Amino acid sequence: MVFSNHSIIRCQQRGVTKDVVKFICKHGKKINTHGDKKIFINKKTLKNLMFTERDFISKNDKQILNTAVVCNKEVVITVMKITKKIKVH
Repeated sequence: MVFSNHSIIRCQQRGVTKDVVKFICKHGKKINTHGDKKIFINKKTLKNLMFTERDFISKNDKQILNTAVVCNKEVVITVMKITKKIKVH
């Protein structure tokens, strides 16, 4: 997984670690947005993952639930905080 310069800056600004971004990309729900993929994890998905990834989730649960990642194949374009409900079509 490759991080763009923009995504590295956004991670620093928003206090999100690269491990959290990789976790979201690996386990999150993907939706199309402007030709790229927006990936996020909701409470239901997080609850299901709790059985296998308990230690990581317990340390980073707030970051995981409040963060969305925009990716294009293997490149992380940006990292954003979720401020409102994400529409899934």
